[in-house]
Amino acid sequence: FEAKFAKYMDAKYGVCTSSGTTSILTALSAVGVGVGDEVIIPPYTFIATASAVIDSNGTPVFADIDPDNYCLIPESIEEMITDKTKAIIVVHLGGCPADMDAIMAIANKHNLMVIEDAAHAHGARYKGRAVGAIGHIGCFSFQSSKNLNCGEGGIALTNYRELYDRCSAYHNCRRLPPNAIGDVGNIVGTNMRMTEFQGAILLSQ
Repeated sequence: FEAKFAKYMDAKYGVCTSSGTTSILTALSAVGVGVGDEVIIPPYTFIATASAVIDSNGTPVFADIDPDNYCLIPESIEEMITDKTKAIIVVHLGGCPADMDAIMAIANKHNLMVIEDAAHAHGARYKGRAVGAIGHIGCFSFQSSKNLNCGEGGIALTNYRELYDRCSAYHNCRRLPPNAIGDVGNIVGTNMRMTEFQGAILLSQ
């Protein structure tokens, strides 16, 4: 399922997790968010977008949203950036894509990591590109209210091999995936794996 969903969403790699929330935790760990780091997020989203940052020992910082689509306004993101900013979590709320070209330009300018919270956005496209594979890591939920679901579950997608290795190690008790390209640094690792049973339910859909 990891391989099939990653291909469907234009990503090279997928790491299935126990929930959408743990996919965000996995992504935050992979990009190195920790004590003293700020993560810019929207104020209108599910609690996990903020609580995952807090659980990662980071500080959520709220930028403003566009009233037309409820997604982050790029100009507001830039106003919130400080020397403590480590990452941006973009939420494609209700499957409505945020302005990823502008957001990635800001992230590249300030050397920030971009995590896409695409929990509501299975199959959504931004200018022909699948959301969740435009930033550094994209996170999806398969909880029972989602269009594609297995009761509970999630996945982190990425096109970066180093981030894939770090996501894999974090969600699987620090075990490296086959053909890992190097050490995963300070990743501690835990068990946030999806079960094979859940994967089979998702494959059937």
